[in-house]
Amino acid sequence: MIELTVTSIPFVLRILYLRWKGIPVTLYNVHIALFSWLVLAFAVFFTVFYYYPKSYTGFVPFRIVPVVSENGGTVTQINVDNGSRVEPGQILFTVSNETEEAAVKTAELKLAEIEKSFALAEAQVRSAQASVDRENAVLQQANEVFEDQEELRQRNSAAFTATRFEAAVADKSAGEAKVAQAQAVLDEVNTQLNEVLPAQLASANAALEQAQVELEKTIVRSQVNGVIDQQTLHVGARASQIASSPAMLIIPDRDEAHPKRVFAGFSQVARSVLYVGMPAEVACDTNFNIAMIDAVLPARIVAIQPEIAAGQVTSTGRLLEPSQFATRGEVAVLFELVYPEHRDLLVNGSGCIVQTYDRNFGHGLVGHVLGGLGIIKAWGLRIKVWIALVTGVGLAGGGH
Repeated sequence: MIELTVTSIPFVLRILYLRWKGIPVTLYNVHIALFSWLVLAFAVFFTVFYYYPKSYTGFVPFRIVPVVSENGGTVTQINVDNGSRVEPGQILFTVSNETEEAAVKTAELKLAEIEKSFALAEAQVRSAQASVDRENAVLQQANEVFEDQEELRQRNSAAFTATRFEAAVADKSAGEAKVAQAQAVLDEVNTQLNEVLPAQLASANAALEQAQVELEKTIVRSQVNGVIDQQTLHVGARASQIASSPAMLIIPDRDEAHPKRVFAGFSQVARSVLYVGMPAEVACDTNFNIAMIDAVLPARIVAIQPEIAAGQVTSTGRLLEPSQFATRGEVAVLFELVYPEHRDLLVNGSGCIVQTYDRNFGHGLVGHVLGGLGIIKAWGLRIKVWIALVTGVGLAGGGH
C-alpha cells in the first residue's frame, strides 16, 4: 500500500496539473505518467521485497522439562501445583516405596552381618596363631630330642638305641606336619580377614547404596529453577515413566547463556540477502498496546541455519521420491534483540513478524536511495501493527 502511494506521486501531480490548466483528464493525457507510475512501482516493489525480506512465521521459542517418575508406582504425595515456583532439589511428588524400603533394610542387615564377621575372623586368627605357636613349641622339643639321639648315634654311644632314634625322627616329622597344618589354617583365616571379608563388605556397601538410590527414585525432585505447569497428577494415580506422557511440566528459567530470542523462517530466495549481523525489527502479537510503546523492537541476526529442514531424509524401507520434497522449506534464522532490557517484553511462544533491513549498499547515490526505501518497510510494519491492534486479528491473521 505504501509502495503504491509513493510511486503514484508523478501520476497524481499530472492529474493535478491537468485540472489546474482546465484540460480534460484522458488516457492520452496521462499515459506517460501512468507508465512512469508502473515503472516506479515495479522498481520499488522489486527493490523493497528483495533487499528487505520479511517473515510472518517468527516466534519466541522456549524449552520445557517433562517430569516423570524413574520408578513407576502409585502417587502417595504431591508437593506442588500449577504455577508453583521450584528450585533444584525441591520435592515435586513421591510414589509408593515399600519394595525399595525393604531392599534397603535387607542390604543394611547384610552389611551388619558382614561387619560382625570381622570380629569372628579376628578371633579365628588369634586362635590359629596360638595353634601355630603351640605346634612350633612341640616341634622345637622334638628337634632337641632328635638332635640328642643323632649325636649319640654319631658317637656310637652305648646309650644309643635304634628304637629311640626312630621315635625321635617320627616325632620330628609329625611336629613339622602339624606346624605346616597350623600355618595353613592361619593363612586361611588371614585371607578371610584381609581379603574375603573386605570384598564382601564393599559389595554389601554397594548393594546398600544401590538400594538407597532406588529408594531415592521414589522421590521425584526438580532439577532446574522454573515454574510448574500442566500438573495432572492426583494421589492414588499411577506415575508415568514415559517422557511423552509426563506427570507435569517445568518451564525453566532462562540464564544469561540462553536469552529470549526470535526464530523465523524466510523464503529461500532471501538467503542471498540475509547475513549475520543484519539489522531487523520484531513485532510480536503479545507486545501490542494502544500507545504503540515497545510494540516494534530492534533486533539483529545472530545465526542462520545452514540447512533447509524440508530436505532432511531418514533411512526407511522405501526409496526416496523427489515429489515428497516438492514443498519448499524455509531458511531458518535466529534473531536477538539489540537491547537486553527488551527481552523481558517477549512472551514465550508469541507469534511475531520480522522485518529485516539490508545495509550492504555502499555509500553512493544508489546506496542512499536503496537505504532510504527501507523507511517504506519500516512504516509498513508499523501500519500492520496498528491495523492488527485495531482489528484484533493479529499479525498473521489469527484471532485472539
